[in-house]
Amino acid sequence: MLKGKRIRIRPIEEDDIDLLYQWTTDEEVNYWSSGAWPLNSLQTKDQLAEKYLDSQPDSYRYAILNEKDSLIGTIGFKEINVPSRSATLFVVLGDKTCWNQGYGTDALITFARFLFTQWNFHRISLDTWDENLRAIRAYEKVGFKVEGRQREARFVLGNYHDAILMGLLRHEFLSLHGKL
Repeated sequence: MLKGKRIRIRPIEEDDIDLLYQWTTDEEVNYWSSGAWPLNSLQTKDQLAEKYLDSQPDSYRYAILNEKDSLIGTIGFKEINVPSRSATLFVVLGDKTCWNQGYGTDALITFARFLFTQWNFHRISLDTWDENLRAIRAYEKVGFKVEGRQREARFVLGNYHDAILMGLLRHEFLSLHGKL
């Protein structure tokens, strides 16, 4: 189990699926996590369980817990590139009562430290859409830098939005957050 200042990160368990399904079908959570409402809500609970519990090549998913050991979100990585020692990060805080309280930033710092020190990644990246300013600010606190923009790459509630591409290098992270 990984421990941050306020959060812990552990593998996703079967008992988590009901709550994960609630978040998947929540319009507001979907809107901010991916802009994919209502597409994500069309998954069945069994499809969601398969996505989170069955091993999928090149994708690792974990649960984020708060101080009370309550599940508040998920975090993980995919698209591992072994020669370049890089991967793409993703994070969702599904518990809306935990938004704007620093849990996401704590989870990102804890998980980035794990990826850079234990997996020996050189670089991690992520993306969001241009109106998700809260996420962009959290990513910047961790040290991510905007590296690019894909014009009109996201379709959110009937409108096209730019995708914002962000990246973080190991040495940048360690200079901001130290090795421990």
